[in-house]
Amino acid sequence: MKGIRVVDMTSVLSGPFCTWLLASLGADVIKVENPNGDLARGTPPFEDGVSLYFASLNRNKRSVKLDLKTQDGKEALHKLLATSDVFVENMRPGVRDRLGCSDADLRRINPRLISASISGFGQTGSLSHRPAYDIVVQAMSGMMSINGELDGDPTRVGFSVGDIAAALFTTIGILQRLYERDAKGLEKTNHLDVSMLACQWVCLENAFARYLNAGIVPGPIGSRHPSMTPFEPYPTADQDIVIGLGSDKDWPRFCEAIGFIELLDDPRFQGDEARLANRDALDEVLGEHLKQHPSAYWTQTLIDNAIPCSVVENIQSIADSPIAEEYAAFSSVETGADGRAMRFARNPIAPRDLQESPAPQLGQHTREVLAELGYASDAIDALTVEIS
Repeated sequence: MKGIRVVDMTSVLSGPFCTWLLASLGADVIKVENPNGDLARGTPPFEDGVSLYFASLNRNKRSVKLDLKTQDGKEALHKLLATSDVFVENMRPGVRDRLGCSDADLRRINPRLISASISGFGQTGSLSHRPAYDIVVQAMSGMMSINGELDGDPTRVGFSVGDIAAALFTTIGILQRLYERDAKGLEKTNHLDVSMLACQWVCLENAFARYLNAGIVPGPIGSRHPSMTPFEPYPTADQDIVIGLGSDKDWPRFCEAIGFIELLDDPRFQGDEARLANRDALDEVLGEHLKQHPSAYWTQTLIDNAIPCSVVENIQSIADSPIAEEYAAFSSVETGADGRAMRFARNPIAPRDLQESPAPQLGQHTREVLAELGYASDAIDALTVEIS
Protein backbone atom coordinates (compact mmCIF):
# COMPACT_ATOMS: atom_id res chain seq x y z
CA MET A 1 0.00 0.00 0.00
CA LYS A 2 2.93 2.32 -0.57
CA GLY A 3 1.72 5.70 -1.74
CA ILE A 4 -1.66 5.41 0.03
CA ARG A 5 -2.30 8.06 2.66
CA VAL A 6 -4.82 7.36 5.41
CA VAL A 7 -6.32 9.98 7.71
CA ASP A 8 -7.02 8.21 10.99
CA MET A 9 -9.55 9.96 13.24
CA THR A 10 -10.17 6.94 15.42
CA SER A 11 -9.66 6.11 19.06
CA VAL A 12 -9.54 3.19 21.49
CA LEU A 13 -9.72 -0.14 19.56
CA SER A 14 -11.89 -0.81 16.49
CA GLY A 15 -10.64 2.11 14.39
CA PRO A 16 -7.00 2.07 15.51
CA PHE A 17 -6.78 -1.69 14.84
CA CYS A 18 -8.06 -1.12 11.29
CA THR A 19 -5.62 1.69 10.59
CA TRP A 20 -2.73 -0.24 12.18
CA LEU A 21 -3.41 -3.05 9.73
CA LEU A 22 -3.27 -0.57 6.85
CA ALA A 23 -0.09 0.99 8.24
CA SER A 24 1.59 -2.41 8.59
CA LEU A 25 0.81 -3.04 4.92
CA GLY A 26 2.66 0.13 3.94
CA ALA A 27 0.10 2.93 4.07
CA ASP A 28 1.08 6.35 5.42
CA VAL A 29 -1.33 6.62 8.35
CA ILE A 30 -1.72 10.06 9.90
CA LYS A 31 -3.49 9.95 13.24
CA VAL A 32 -5.37 13.19 13.83
CA GLU A 33 -5.89 13.74 17.56
CA ASN A 34 -7.55 16.44 19.59
CA PRO A 35 -5.44 18.32 22.17
CA ASN A 36 -6.15 15.65 24.80
CA GLY A 37 -5.25 12.77 22.50
CA ASP A 38 -6.71 9.32 22.00
CA LEU A 39 -8.40 8.07 25.20
CA ALA A 40 -6.36 4.89 24.89
CA ARG A 41 -3.21 6.84 25.77
CA GLY A 42 -4.45 6.72 29.36
CA THR A 43 -5.25 3.00 29.48
CA PRO A 44 -3.09 0.90 31.82
CA PRO A 45 -0.78 -0.93 32.10
CA PHE A 46 2.09 1.40 31.24
CA GLU A 47 5.70 0.76 30.31
CA ASP A 48 8.05 3.73 30.62
CA GLY A 49 4.99 5.97 30.82
CA VAL A 50 3.45 4.63 27.61
CA SER A 51 0.16 2.74 27.54
CA LEU A 52 0.79 -0.76 26.18
CA TYR A 53 -2.79 -0.77 24.87
CA PHE A 54 -2.12 2.38 22.84
CA ALA A 55 1.40 1.34 21.83
CA SER A 56 0.16 -1.92 20.31
CA LEU A 57 -2.62 -0.37 18.23
CA ASN A 58 -0.82 2.69 16.91
CA ARG A 59 2.46 1.41 15.55
CA ASN A 60 3.71 2.81 12.24
CA LYS A 61 1.57 5.95 12.43
CA ARG A 62 2.26 9.68 12.55
CA SER A 63 0.39 11.88 15.03
CA VAL A 64 -0.97 15.32 14.25
CA LYS A 65 -2.60 17.37 17.00
CA LEU A 66 -5.39 19.70 15.85
CA ASP A 67 -8.05 21.62 17.73
CA LEU A 68 -11.04 20.81 15.55
CA LYS A 69 -13.24 23.16 17.56
CA THR A 70 -11.52 26.02 15.74
CA GLN A 71 -11.97 27.01 12.13
CA ASP A 72 -8.23 26.86 11.52
CA GLY A 73 -8.12 23.31 12.85
CA LYS A 74 -10.99 22.23 10.60
CA GLU A 75 -9.35 23.84 7.58
CA ALA A 76 -6.10 21.98 8.29
CA LEU A 77 -8.04 18.72 8.50
CA HIS A 78 -9.76 19.45 5.19
CA LYS A 79 -6.42 20.18 3.53
CA LEU A 80 -5.11 16.89 4.82
CA LEU A 81 -8.16 15.04 3.51
CA ALA A 82 -7.69 16.69 0.12
CA THR A 83 -4.26 15.02 -0.18
CA SER A 84 -5.34 11.62 1.13
CA ASP A 85 -6.79 8.39 -0.17
CA VAL A 86 -8.64 7.04 2.85
CA PHE A 87 -10.45 8.57 5.83
CA VAL A 88 -11.36 6.34 8.80
CA GLU A 89 -13.27 7.49 11.87
CA ASN A 90 -15.14 5.91 14.78
CA MET A 91 -16.64 8.98 16.39
CA ARG A 92 -20.26 9.15 17.45
CA PRO A 93 -22.61 9.40 14.46
CA GLY A 94 -23.12 13.07 13.58
CA VAL A 95 -19.76 14.32 14.88
CA ARG A 96 -18.00 14.20 11.52
CA ASP A 97 -20.82 16.24 9.98
CA ARG A 98 -20.11 18.99 12.52
CA LEU A 99 -16.46 18.90 11.48
CA GLY A 100 -17.39 19.62 7.87
CA CYS A 101 -16.81 15.99 6.88
CA SER A 102 -20.28 14.86 5.85
CA ASP A 103 -20.58 12.70 2.74
CA ALA A 104 -21.34 15.81 0.67
CA ASP A 105 -18.43 17.73 2.24
CA LEU A 106 -15.99 14.91 1.55
CA ARG A 107 -17.06 14.66 -2.10
CA ARG A 108 -16.36 18.37 -2.44
CA ILE A 109 -13.03 18.20 -0.60
CA ASN A 110 -11.76 15.10 -2.41
CA PRO A 111 -14.00 13.12 -4.78
CA ARG A 112 -11.55 10.21 -4.82
CA LEU A 113 -11.41 9.85 -1.04
CA ILE A 114 -12.47 6.51 0.44
CA SER A 115 -14.31 7.19 3.70
CA ALA A 116 -15.24 4.67 6.37
CA SER A 117 -17.07 4.97 9.69
CA ILE A 118 -17.09 2.37 12.46
CA SER A 119 -19.73 2.59 15.16
CA GLY A 120 -21.70 0.33 17.42
CA PHE A 121 -24.94 0.42 15.44
CA GLY A 122 -24.26 2.25 12.19
CA GLN A 123 -24.70 5.84 11.07
CA THR A 124 -28.49 5.64 10.62
CA GLY A 125 -31.36 3.74 12.16
CA SER A 126 -33.12 3.65 15.49
CA LEU A 127 -30.03 2.48 17.42
CA SER A 128 -27.45 4.76 15.83
CA HIS A 129 -27.49 7.30 18.67
CA ARG A 130 -26.67 4.70 21.34
CA PRO A 131 -23.14 4.39 22.77
CA ALA A 132 -21.54 0.97 22.54
CA TYR A 133 -18.58 -0.97 23.81
CA ASP A 134 -17.52 -4.47 22.90
CA ILE A 135 -19.38 -6.16 25.76
CA VAL A 136 -22.61 -4.35 24.83
CA VAL A 137 -22.36 -5.49 21.22
CA GLN A 138 -21.50 -9.04 22.24
CA ALA A 139 -24.63 -9.09 24.38
CA MET A 140 -26.95 -7.46 21.83
CA SER A 141 -25.74 -9.57 18.90
CA GLY A 142 -26.31 -12.91 20.61
CA MET A 143 -22.58 -13.69 20.73
CA MET A 144 -22.59 -14.02 24.53
CA SER A 145 -25.61 -16.34 24.43
CA ILE A 146 -23.62 -19.14 22.75
CA ASN A 147 -20.42 -18.64 24.73
CA GLY A 148 -19.86 -20.09 28.18
CA GLU A 149 -19.77 -23.37 30.05
CA LEU A 150 -22.17 -26.12 29.02
CA ASP A 151 -25.67 -25.06 30.08
CA GLY A 152 -24.06 -22.18 31.99
CA ASP A 153 -24.46 -18.43 31.97
CA PRO A 154 -23.70 -16.37 28.84
CA THR A 155 -20.10 -15.20 28.87
CA ARG A 156 -18.19 -12.50 27.03
CA VAL A 157 -15.66 -13.87 24.55
CA GLY A 158 -12.22 -13.43 26.10
CA PHE A 159 -11.01 -10.77 23.68
CA SER A 160 -12.76 -7.79 22.11
CA VAL A 161 -14.21 -9.73 19.21
CA GLY A 162 -16.81 -7.00 18.55
CA ASP A 163 -14.15 -4.37 17.96
CA ILE A 164 -11.70 -6.61 16.12
CA ALA A 165 -14.31 -8.05 13.75
CA ALA A 166 -15.51 -4.54 12.85
CA ALA A 167 -11.90 -3.50 12.21
CA LEU A 168 -11.32 -6.46 9.91
CA PHE A 169 -14.50 -5.90 7.89
CA THR A 170 -13.66 -2.20 7.59
CA THR A 171 -10.18 -3.02 6.33
CA ILE A 172 -11.61 -5.39 3.73
CA GLY A 173 -14.12 -2.76 2.63
CA ILE A 174 -11.43 -0.10 2.28
CA LEU A 175 -9.24 -2.39 0.17
CA GLN A 176 -12.21 -3.25 -2.05
CA ARG A 177 -13.04 0.41 -2.60
CA LEU A 178 -9.42 1.28 -3.33
CA TYR A 179 -9.42 -1.48 -5.94
CA GLU A 180 -12.61 -0.17 -7.52
CA ARG A 181 -11.24 3.35 -7.56
CA ASP A 182 -7.80 2.57 -8.99
CA ALA A 183 -8.19 -0.65 -10.98
CA LYS A 184 -11.66 0.08 -12.32
CA GLY A 185 -11.20 3.82 -12.62
CA LEU A 186 -14.28 4.75 -10.58
CA GLU A 187 -14.31 8.43 -9.68
CA LYS A 188 -16.58 8.07 -6.64
CA THR A 189 -17.15 5.40 -4.03
CA ASN A 190 -19.89 5.08 -1.45
CA HIS A 191 -19.20 5.85 2.18
CA LEU A 192 -18.45 2.65 4.11
CA ASP A 193 -20.75 2.36 7.14
CA VAL A 194 -19.65 -0.48 9.43
CA SER A 195 -21.60 -1.38 12.55
CA MET A 196 -20.08 -3.60 15.19
CA LEU A 197 -23.49 -5.21 15.69
CA ALA A 198 -23.84 -6.33 12.06
CA CYS A 199 -20.28 -7.67 12.07
CA GLN A 200 -21.08 -9.85 15.08
CA TRP A 201 -24.15 -11.23 13.35
CA VAL A 202 -22.13 -12.45 10.39
CA CYS A 203 -19.55 -13.97 12.76
CA LEU A 204 -22.46 -15.98 14.20
CA GLU A 205 -23.21 -17.42 10.74
CA ASN A 206 -23.56 -21.07 11.83
CA ALA A 207 -25.68 -20.25 14.85
CA PHE A 208 -28.09 -18.23 12.72
CA ALA A 209 -28.07 -20.86 9.95
CA ARG A 210 -29.20 -23.50 12.42
CA TYR A 211 -31.98 -21.36 13.86
CA LEU A 212 -33.25 -19.81 10.61
CA ASN A 213 -33.39 -23.14 8.79
CA ALA A 214 -33.89 -25.78 11.46
CA GLY A 215 -35.37 -23.87 14.39
CA ILE A 216 -32.45 -24.77 16.65
CA VAL A 217 -31.73 -22.14 19.32
CA PRO A 218 -28.02 -22.47 20.20
CA GLY A 219 -26.84 -22.02 23.77
CA PRO A 220 -23.56 -22.22 25.66
CA ILE A 221 -21.82 -25.57 25.14
CA GLY A 222 -18.38 -24.85 26.55
CA SER A 223 -15.63 -25.95 24.20
CA ARG A 224 -17.79 -28.47 22.37
CA HIS A 225 -18.69 -28.21 18.70
CA PRO A 226 -22.42 -28.07 17.92
CA SER A 227 -22.22 -30.56 15.05
CA MET A 228 -19.20 -32.80 15.62
CA THR A 229 -17.62 -34.97 18.30
CA PRO A 230 -14.98 -35.73 19.52
CA PHE A 231 -14.29 -32.00 19.27
CA GLU A 232 -13.36 -30.65 22.70
CA PRO A 233 -10.85 -30.91 25.58
CA TYR A 234 -10.18 -34.27 27.21
CA PRO A 235 -8.17 -35.13 30.34
CA THR A 236 -4.90 -37.07 30.18
CA ALA A 237 -2.54 -38.25 32.91
CA ASP A 238 -1.13 -34.74 33.33
CA GLN A 239 -3.12 -32.04 31.49
CA ASP A 240 -6.02 -31.56 29.12
CA ILE A 241 -5.61 -31.89 25.38
CA VAL A 242 -7.98 -30.80 22.65
CA ILE A 243 -9.02 -33.27 19.96
CA GLY A 244 -10.97 -32.28 16.86
CA LEU A 245 -12.42 -34.75 14.35
CA GLY A 246 -13.63 -33.00 11.22
CA SER A 247 -15.83 -35.74 9.79
CA ASP A 248 -17.02 -39.32 10.22
CA LYS A 249 -14.19 -40.65 8.06
CA ASP A 250 -11.70 -39.68 10.80
CA TRP A 251 -13.42 -41.83 13.43
CA PRO A 252 -11.91 -45.24 12.54
CA ARG A 253 -8.41 -43.81 12.25
CA PHE A 254 -8.82 -42.04 15.58
CA CYS A 255 -9.95 -45.20 17.39
CA GLU A 256 -7.07 -47.19 15.94
CA ALA A 257 -4.56 -44.45 16.81
CA ILE A 258 -5.52 -44.39 20.50
CA GLY A 259 -5.71 -48.20 20.72
CA PHE A 260 -9.44 -48.26 21.45
CA ILE A 261 -10.86 -50.13 18.46
CA GLU A 262 -13.70 -51.51 20.61
CA LEU A 263 -15.43 -48.17 20.10
CA LEU A 264 -15.90 -49.03 16.42
CA ASP A 265 -18.33 -51.79 17.36
CA ASP A 266 -20.30 -49.75 19.89
CA PRO A 267 -23.63 -48.81 18.27
CA ARG A 268 -23.80 -45.62 20.37
CA PHE A 269 -20.85 -44.20 18.48
CA GLN A 270 -21.42 -45.33 14.90
CA GLY A 271 -21.90 -42.19 12.80
CA ASP A 272 -21.78 -38.47 13.56
CA GLU A 273 -25.41 -38.24 14.68
CA ALA A 274 -25.14 -41.22 17.02
CA ARG A 275 -22.00 -39.82 18.64
CA LEU A 276 -23.66 -36.44 19.11
CA ALA A 277 -26.71 -38.07 20.70
CA ASN A 278 -24.45 -40.03 23.07
CA ARG A 279 -21.79 -37.37 23.58
CA ASP A 280 -21.78 -37.54 27.38
CA ALA A 281 -21.18 -41.30 27.31
CA LEU A 282 -18.43 -40.89 24.73
CA ASP A 283 -16.75 -38.19 26.81
CA GLU A 284 -16.76 -40.47 29.82
CA VAL A 285 -15.19 -43.50 28.10
CA LEU A 286 -12.65 -41.41 26.18
CA GLY A 287 -11.70 -39.47 29.31
CA GLU A 288 -10.97 -42.66 31.24
CA HIS A 289 -8.98 -44.13 28.37
CA LEU A 290 -6.87 -41.03 27.75
CA LYS A 291 -5.91 -40.78 31.43
CA GLN A 292 -3.66 -43.80 30.90
CA HIS A 293 -0.90 -41.68 29.33
CA PRO A 294 0.37 -38.07 29.57
CA SER A 295 -0.51 -35.36 27.07
CA ALA A 296 2.82 -35.55 25.21
CA TYR A 297 2.23 -39.23 24.44
CA TRP A 298 -1.26 -38.65 23.11
CA THR A 299 -0.51 -35.55 21.07
CA GLN A 300 2.43 -37.22 19.36
CA THR A 301 0.36 -40.34 18.68
CA LEU A 302 -2.49 -38.32 17.22
CA ILE A 303 -0.20 -36.11 15.15
CA ASP A 304 1.47 -39.20 13.73
CA ASN A 305 -1.98 -40.33 12.60
CA ALA A 306 -3.05 -36.96 11.16
CA ILE A 307 -5.64 -36.29 13.89
CA PRO A 308 -5.90 -32.56 14.80
CA CYS A 309 -4.97 -32.05 18.45
CA SER A 310 -3.12 -29.80 20.89
CA VAL A 311 -2.41 -29.24 24.53
CA VAL A 312 -4.19 -26.17 25.88
CA GLU A 313 -1.55 -23.45 25.65
CA ASN A 314 -1.61 -20.11 27.44
CA ILE A 315 -0.29 -16.67 26.52
CA GLN A 316 3.02 -17.19 28.31
CA SER A 317 3.69 -20.62 26.82
CA ILE A 318 3.00 -19.34 23.32
CA ALA A 319 5.11 -16.19 23.74
CA ASP A 320 8.04 -18.33 24.93
CA SER A 321 7.58 -21.03 22.31
CA PRO A 322 10.01 -21.60 19.40
CA ILE A 323 6.92 -22.01 17.21
CA ALA A 324 6.06 -18.34 17.77
CA GLU A 325 9.51 -17.39 16.52
CA GLU A 326 9.25 -19.75 13.56
CA TYR A 327 5.96 -18.19 12.48
CA ALA A 328 7.11 -14.65 13.28
CA ALA A 329 4.19 -14.15 15.64
CA PHE A 330 5.60 -10.98 17.16
CA SER A 331 7.37 -7.85 16.00
CA SER A 332 9.96 -5.92 17.93
CA VAL A 333 9.54 -2.14 18.07
CA GLU A 334 12.42 0.07 19.16
CA THR A 335 11.11 2.71 21.55
CA GLY A 336 14.12 4.87 22.32
CA ALA A 337 17.67 5.88 21.49
CA ASP A 338 19.02 3.43 24.07
CA GLY A 339 17.81 0.52 21.95
CA ARG A 340 14.97 -0.53 24.23
CA ALA A 341 12.24 -2.45 22.47
CA MET A 342 8.66 -3.55 22.96
CA ARG A 343 7.16 -6.66 21.42
CA PHE A 344 3.67 -6.92 19.98
CA ALA A 345 1.61 -9.28 17.86
CA ARG A 346 2.53 -8.98 14.18
CA ASN A 347 0.10 -8.56 11.30
CA PRO A 348 0.35 -12.07 9.80
CA ILE A 349 -0.02 -10.82 6.22
CA ALA A 350 2.55 -8.02 6.54
CA PRO A 351 6.13 -8.61 5.36
CA ARG A 352 8.06 -10.67 7.87
CA ASP A 353 11.00 -8.29 7.75
CA LEU A 354 8.87 -5.20 8.38
CA GLN A 355 10.55 -2.93 10.94
CA GLU A 356 7.65 -1.30 12.73
CA SER A 357 7.95 2.16 14.23
CA PRO A 358 6.65 2.89 17.74
CA ALA A 359 3.32 4.54 18.41
CA PRO A 360 3.78 8.30 18.11
CA GLN A 361 3.80 10.79 20.92
CA LEU A 362 0.78 13.09 20.89
CA GLY A 363 1.28 15.61 18.07
CA GLN A 364 4.79 14.33 17.34
CA HIS A 365 4.46 14.90 13.59
CA THR A 366 2.22 17.97 13.52
CA ARG A 367 4.84 20.33 12.11
CA GLU A 368 6.09 17.75 9.63
CA VAL A 369 2.66 16.98 8.20
CA LEU A 370 1.52 20.61 8.09
CA ALA A 371 4.69 21.45 6.15
CA GLU A 372 3.81 18.69 3.68
CA LEU A 373 0.44 20.37 3.21
CA GLY A 374 2.18 23.61 2.24
CA TYR A 375 1.81 25.54 5.48
CA ALA A 376 4.45 28.21 5.98
CA SER A 377 6.50 28.19 9.17
CA ASP A 378 4.61 31.10 10.75
CA ALA A 379 1.25 29.49 9.99
CA ILE A 380 2.44 26.26 11.59
CA ASP A 381 3.56 28.24 14.62
CA ALA A 382 0.13 29.84 14.88
CA LEU A 383 -1.67 26.49 14.67
CA THR A 384 0.57 24.77 17.21
CA VAL A 385 0.46 27.67 19.67
CA GLU A 386 -3.31 27.63 19.38
CA ILE A 387 -3.47 24.12 20.82
CA SER A 388 -0.43 24.06 23.12
